[in-house]
Amino acid sequence: MANQIKVRLTPDQRKKLVIELREEHEDYFQTIGNIDALFIPKSPYRPSGFDMLHIQFFPSELSKNKDIYTEFADNSLVSEDPKRTLYLLKYNPNWEEDYTKGTTGGGHEVYWVPVNILKVINDVTNRSKLIDDFADLPDPDVVKNTSDDFSLIMKLEEINQTLKALTKVILNK
Repeated sequence: MANQIKVRLTPDQRKKLVIELREEHEDYFQTIGNIDALFIPKSPYRPSGFDMLHIQFFPSELSKNKDIYTEFADNSLVSEDPKRTLYLLKYNPNWEEDYTKGTTGGGHEVYWVPVNILKVINDVTNRSKLIDDFADLPDPDVVKNTSDDFSLIMKLEEINQTLKALTKVILNK
């Protein structure tokens, strides 16, 4: 990945690519009656000095007083998620105090938002069902005494290990 050429997009190219990414989620926005939903694709990364993945927002994005919907995409606005997961960052009126302020390599002020506070809305495998609360999901650490449950847990652990390895590859660009 170190040999990857960084493409600088024009504002018109960026706008077109954001519209193309948003099309995947348009049915959801229509369903919830939020046709003007604020959709801003972001690239997760681990800023220096942090243990967790974050996404960065500019003050102009966070100060719109709106919920922000996002999808993980690289800097060229190519989706990084084969499942095309839609996430929600609920509007936080205290964003200046709650999120860590930083600066981009180009000297622009940004705020780092931990990825783990994003709410998963849906993905291509389940576009019709909204995940309201992570507490409603089954606990993969609870093992029942059936071979099917054990197989599922083993498969989930395998997926978890694969995702960890993939995250390391992505972050060591």
